[in-house]
Amino acid sequence: MSLNESEKICPLCGKDNNCQHGQGGCWCENVKVSKKVLDLVPEDKRGKACICRDCIEKYMK
Repeated sequence: MSLNESEKICPLCGKDNNCQHGQGGCWCENVKVSKKVLDLVPEDKRGKACICRDCIEKYMK
C-alpha cells in the first residue's frame, strides 16, 4: 500500500514527513508523540498524516 501525496506531508510544517508506514515498517511506528505535539495539528489534518521527525523533536523540547 503506498501513501497518497497528502499523507507524505507533515501537517505542522508542510515538508515531506519521510513516512514509510504500510511499506514494511517506518521510523514513525516506534515514536511516542506527546499530546502537546498532537494538539498542534490542525483539526482538519488530524489522523491523516504523520508529523515529521524534525517537528516532533522541535516541539517535544
